[in-house]
Amino acid sequence: MSEGSTAGAGPGAPELTGRATQRAVIDAALAGIATTGASVILRGDPGTGRTALLAAAEATARRSGLRVLRMTGAEAESELPFAALHQVLWPLLDDSDGLSESQRHALESALGVREGAPPEGFTVAGAALTLLAHAAARRPLVVLLDDLQWADPSSVAVFGYVQRHLAPLPLVAIAATRRTGTATGRALPADREEHGTSACLAGEVIDLSPLDAPQAELLLRTRHPSLPEGVRRRVLRAAAGNPLALHELPEQVRRLAADRAESLASPAPPELPEPFDALPLGERLGRLYEDRLRALPAAARDLLLVAALGDASTRHRTVLRKLAERAAGPPWQRLEEHIERSGLAHLDPEREVLEFHHPLVRASLTHLASPAELRAAHRQLADALPAEDPRRTLHLSAAALGPEAGLAARLHAEADRMSAQGGDAEATVLMARAAALSPDRTSRTARLVAAAALAVRAGRPHLAAEHLAEAEATARPGRPEPALPYAFAVACTRLHLDADPRPAIELLPAALDAPVPPDAADQHAALIGPILFLLLVAAALTGDERAWRAVDRHAAHPDAPAAAELCRQAWSGPRPAVHAVDAVHAVHAVHELPRRLRETVAALPADRETTEAWLLLWTAAAVDSLGEHCALWSAFARRHAYATQTFTDSLRAHDDFLHGNWDTALAAARTGARTSAEHGYALAETLFLQTAGHILAARGDRAGLAALEPVLGTRAGERRLRLVTDLRSGMLTLCALGHGHTDEAWLHACDLMTPGAVADRGPWTHLSLVDRVQAAVDSGRTQEARRHLRAVRSSGLARISAHHTFLVTVAEAIAAADDEADERHAAVYARRDAENWPFPLARAHLAHAVRLRRQHRPEEASAHSRAALTVFTRLGATPWAARAARELAAADADTAAAGGTAGHHPLLTAQETRIARLAARGLTNRQIGARLSLSPRTIGAHLYRIFPKLGITTRAGIARALEASLRNPPAPPQEPPAT
Repeated sequence: MSEGSTAGAGPGAPELTGRATQRAVIDAALAGIATTGASVILRGDPGTGRTALLAAAEATARRSGLRVLRMTGAEAESELPFAALHQVLWPLLDDSDGLSESQRHALESALGVREGAPPEGFTVAGAALTLLAHAAARRPLVVLLDDLQWADPSSVAVFGYVQRHLAPLPLVAIAATRRTGTATGRALPADREEHGTSACLAGEVIDLSPLDAPQAELLLRTRHPSLPEGVRRRVLRAAAGNPLALHELPEQVRRLAADRAESLASPAPPELPEPFDALPLGERLGRLYEDRLRALPAAARDLLLVAALGDASTRHRTVLRKLAERAAGPPWQRLEEHIERSGLAHLDPEREVLEFHHPLVRASLTHLASPAELRAAHRQLADALPAEDPRRTLHLSAAALGPEAGLAARLHAEADRMSAQGGDAEATVLMARAAALSPDRTSRTARLVAAAALAVRAGRPHLAAEHLAEAEATARPGRPEPALPYAFAVACTRLHLDADPRPAIELLPAALDAPVPPDAADQHAALIGPILFLLLVAAALTGDERAWRAVDRHAAHPDAPAAAELCRQAWSGPRPAVHAVDAVHAVHAVHELPRRLRETVAALPADRETTEAWLLLWTAAAVDSLGEHCALWSAFARRHAYATQTFTDSLRAHDDFLHGNWDTALAAARTGARTSAEHGYALAETLFLQTAGHILAARGDRAGLAALEPVLGTRAGERRLRLVTDLRSGMLTLCALGHGHTDEAWLHACDLMTPGAVADRGPWTHLSLVDRVQAAVDSGRTQEARRHLRAVRSSGLARISAHHTFLVTVAEAIAAADDEADERHAAVYARRDAENWPFPLARAHLAHAVRLRRQHRPEEASAHSRAALTVFTRLGATPWAARAARELAAADADTAAAGGTAGHHPLLTAQETRIARLAARGLTNRQIGARLSLSPRTIGAHLYRIFPKLGITTRAGIARALEASLRNPPAPPQEPPAT
C-alpha cells in the first residue's frame, strides 16, 4: 500500500490520515481544471506521504476522465539534460502537429529523437508548453512529477516555466520533492542542494510535516489494530510521526518476534535493531528493508543493486536477463522469482520494467552496499551500455578505483559537450569527477577550477566554493591555474555568498590585463563577458575606481558583449570631461541610453539566457526601466538556479517599489531576504533588504529600519558597499522627513551629498534627490537646495531616463520660489508618466498644498492635500498620510474661516466673494492682498466692482449686504418683455 494510507475510501482513492488539508487542495485544483490551470508542490521528508498523495490524485483524475502524464525522478538520470522531461512528453510526441518546425526541432533534439544540440531555455520550454497546451485542449491533463529532487536541472527549469504559464490551460501539475537530504539520511551533494527544485518551481507549496501524536496513533491503530501495547508505544516512538515508518515498523517487529510469539503479548517491547533508536529518521527508513535485502540470495541482491543504480532503460527485463546471464550465477527465472517473492520489487507486466516497491528500497540498496559492490554494479551497467552512450562514461567513472587519465579526459570532453549545450549544472558534476580521476596535480587543479567556473555559470556558488577550496589545497603552495577562470570563480562566489566585491576588484582587473596564451584564447573569449558583468556589479556597489578603470579598458574589447559598453555608460552616468567635445559626446551617449537599451533588448535572442541579457538587465536596473522590458525578463524565466533567481527577483522587488506596488515588493523582499539568508546568499539578502528598507523608511517604521542596520549598515560598511550605505542614509533622511524631524533629516542628507556637487559615478543617487532637496528646504536651507539642483541640471542627470527626469522635476518644484512654484508643479502634473511613480508625485502634491495654504488659497490647497492623502493611504505611508490629513484639515478650516462652505455670493465671482468676505472681517487691502497673493491695487479694483453689485457705497456695508443675501437671496434677473 502507498505510504501513509489507511482504509480505503473508494476504489483507488485511499484515505490518507492527517493529510485532509493537502487532499482538499489537490482535489480543488482537479475540480477546477476546466476553468483554470493550477500547480501544487508537495514537499516533505522521505515517507511522509508524497507518493501516496500523488497516487490519490492519479486515482481521482482517472475517475474524472482526465489524462495523466507521470514522471519519476531517478538519481542515475539526474545528470542527463532533459531526461525527466522525456518521461513526461514521450507519450505526446506522436501528436506534435501543433508545434512549429523550430519548436519540433528543439524539442526532439532535447529529447534525443534527432541529432543536434538543443537550444537553451525558451525554445525547449516554449515547445513543451505548446505541446502540453494542444494535448490539454483535447482532454484536460494532469502532470504528476514524483521524486523531483532527482530530476535533471534542465528539465526542472522547463517544468518551472510550464507551471508559471499554465493558468489559462486545462492542466494541473502536481510535483513531489524531498525537503532535504537523501533517503538514507546523507546530505544531498551541494550541486543537488543548490538545484533547489522547490525554489525553481512555481505553485502552491504544501509542506508535509510528520503526523502529530493523535494522527499517528489513529493511523497505527487503523493499520495494525491488534498490535500489543508495548510494541505500539515502541513503534510510535521510533516512527516519530512518519507515515511510512508507522506502516512498515510493525511488520518489522512481527518478523523479529516470529520465533518468540510470547513477546508480542509482553508489556515490554521486543528488541528492535539498534539503528531504530540511535539514528535519524532518514537513516532508520533506509534500514527498514535491510533484513529483507540481506535475506535475498547474493546474486538477486546484486542484480537489484544494478537496477537501483541504473535508469528505466537498464531496468528492462531484457537488460536484466543479459546481466544475470553474464554474471554466470543462478538462472534469470530463479532470480526473478526471488525478487518477486521478496516484495521489494516486481516486473511491470506491460512495460516489462522492474519497479521497486518504494523509492526507499533503492536507497536502502545503495546504503547497504559496500564500495566494492557499488563499483562492480557500475561496471556492469557500463558494460551493458553502448560505447558512445554518455551514461557509460558516468558509470565507468563511478566504477573507477583510482586515477585514470584516459577516463578523466573522456569525462572532461563530455563535460565540455554538456556545457556547450547549456547544461552547465550537469557539466559541473562531470568535470569534478574528471578532476578526481586525474593522475597529476596540474590537470586535477585545472579541472577543479573548471568545475568551479561551471558551477558559477550554473548559479551554484556553494558548489563552486567547494571546488575552489579543493583546487587551492591541491595547488599549494602555488595559486590554482588557469588564472582567469580561477579569478572569475573566486570573485563570483565571494560576491554571491558574502556580498563581498573586494575579490572581484582585486583579482579580475589583473586577470583581464594579463597576456592571453594562444591555447587559452577561447577560454578568455568565453569569460570576458561574465567577468565584465561582475566588475560592473562590483563597481556600481562600491564606486571603486580600480573596477571602473578595468571596465573602461575592456568594455569595448572585440570579444566583449556589445551590451557591456551600454551597461558601463548607464552606471557611470554623466561624467565630467577634460575637453568640451568629450563632455558633449559623453552626455549625448548617456541621453541616448533609453533608446539604445530598447533597441538592444529587442534584438536579444529569445531562446536563451546569455551574458548579454544579464548586462542588459543590470543596465535597465541602472535607469529604473526594468518594468518596461518584458522581453528581457523572459530570458530569465527558464534556466537559472536559486542564486541567480534571487538576484533577478530582488531587482523585480525594487522595480515594484519604484512603481508603488509596495505591499507586493515588501512581501517579496522579506521572503527573499529570509530564504537568501537561509541559503547563505548574502548579496541577494542585501538587495532584498535594501528594497524593504526603502518601504519601511517611507512608512516611518523606525524600529523596522533599525533592524536592518546590521546588514545595510555594519556589514555593507565592512564590505565597502557604498551604494548600499548611501541608500541607507537616504532611507534615514526619508524616515526623519516623514516624522517632521527636519534637522535630523538634514544631518542624514549631508552624508549623501556635498551641496552644489553631483557625485562622479554615483549610481542611484537620483533615488534620494527629492529627500535631500526637501530636507534642505524644510530645514531653512532653500538656497543650498537650489544650488544643488543647478548642479544636477548642468550634469545632465535629468536626461538619463524618464524616472530621472521626473524626480528632478519634483525636486525643482519643491525648491522653487513662490512666483515659480505653480509653474514648476504644473510641469510635474503635466508629465504623462507621472502616475508611474506615485510616491514622489504625492509628495509634490503635498508640498504644493503647503505652499498654497501659505498663500491663502485654501480651496486649491485642499485639492492637492486630498490627492496626496489618497496615495499615501494606499501605500501605507502612515506619517506622510498624517501630514496630508493635517494639511487638508487646515486648508478646509481656512476655507470655512473665509466664509464657510456655502459657495460664492450669487451676484459675485468666486474671487470677488473671497475678497468681500475678507473685507467684511475688517482686513485692509494690503492684508487681503497678502492673503491672496494679489497687489493692494488689484484688491481695490475688485472692491470698486463689488460695491455697486451689492448696492453699497462703503466698506462698512459689505458685512450687512453679505448677511442679507444669505437670508434673502436675490431673485434671478428677469428677461425684458418681448416687443
